[in-house]
Amino acid sequence: MKYYKLTVCIILLVFFTAFPLTAFSQSKDKIRIGNVISLSGPYAAGAAMTQIPNYDMWAEETNAKGGLYVKSFNKRLPVEIIRYDDRSDIGTAIKLIEKLILEDKVDLLLPPWGTAMNFAAAPVANKYGYPLIGPTIAAEKIRETLPTLPYFFVILNMPRAQGAALVDLFKELKIEKVALIYVADLYGIEWTAAVAPALGVAGIEVTILKSYPLGSKDLSPLLKTIKAANMDALVAMSYPGDTSLITEQAKVIGLNPKVFYCGVGVAFPTYRDKFGAHTVEGMMGPGAWNPKLPYPGAKEYYDRHVKRWNKEPDRWASAFAYASLQVLEGAIEKAGTIDRKKIRDIIATETFPTVIGPVKFQSGFNVQSPGEIGQWQKGEFEVVAAKEKRTAAPLFPKPPWQ
Repeated sequence: MKYYKLTVCIILLVFFTAFPLTAFSQSKDKIRIGNVISLSGPYAAGAAMTQIPNYDMWAEETNAKGGLYVKSFNKRLPVEIIRYDDRSDIGTAIKLIEKLILEDKVDLLLPPWGTAMNFAAAPVANKYGYPLIGPTIAAEKIRETLPTLPYFFVILNMPRAQGAALVDLFKELKIEKVALIYVADLYGIEWTAAVAPALGVAGIEVTILKSYPLGSKDLSPLLKTIKAANMDALVAMSYPGDTSLITEQAKVIGLNPKVFYCGVGVAFPTYRDKFGAHTVEGMMGPGAWNPKLPYPGAKEYYDRHVKRWNKEPDRWASAFAYASLQVLEGAIEKAGTIDRKKIRDIIATETFPTVIGPVKFQSGFNVQSPGEIGQWQKGEFEVVAAKEKRTAAPLFPKPPWQ
């Protein structure tokens, strides 16, 4: 009997040495990726521009080549995105993320849209050990909590980098008086908290500092006050709907400062197309990325996006969203597994070639950015700051409204 048991043990040992995971891995037929994001509500326009098209295009491209190669399964696994609408509501988002994890039992997660949503999603993903790379979060406050959130990574450039570049640009252009308005949302509050004091330290007077509610329908009284004050620059830390509203109403009342900077949305091609390239000539905003940047695959990504969606990627965060997927894909294939801790560890330590350049995370923050501030010039959103990253010199002063 003991010889029989010994023989069985030897057979099992040989089997598992030769085929350590294959016997059990073949039942895995896809990688299921959960995505809670705004399909309705005030955040939906941004989500539909920056993240959803890039997530879906990446999934299609990945599946067209048979999926992601996972060494532990010794095969390619197609990806499936399971998506829920958070309705631009933080409480709903948190509940749905937990549903994806606990009920749907997804393998991985993709983040929601916007600073406030990512800020809320990060602790949930970290609690359950799901790596999450946020391409649309811009909040200095995350620095306070990121050391306790090892599964969350920020790929978008932060207010301290973009704010410093904006201040340096204003100093270069000899701007003296600024009106700074901001949406009363985490994005606007964080940005203003970083930029307003820095302007003051630089000797640039913030003469008007005013917030407005998310979803505002009329900002003309505030804009008329700014026009009467004769500011050198107007800086609006705005979301897409506000950005269009501010542009439209400023044009109507003839508010045309030397520098006109708006927040999220100004780098969207839909913004340029809505008003016309001549009208938005000289408008500045956060970013910046364009297909002329010298990164491997940048122009090809742009062309694929246009071909797939019949629209251009935005020049703010679209490329960052796609780059976050390149990072995730690279980490999975390097890990050779869909073990989330191993994937997280590789994201935290490796450098990844992407369409925004070589992404490297330090303490959870990506240290690579193709630019901080962009400006519409002849139909393209050119990088004008930081100075060493320019694809074009700043157009100054802003031309009259067309």
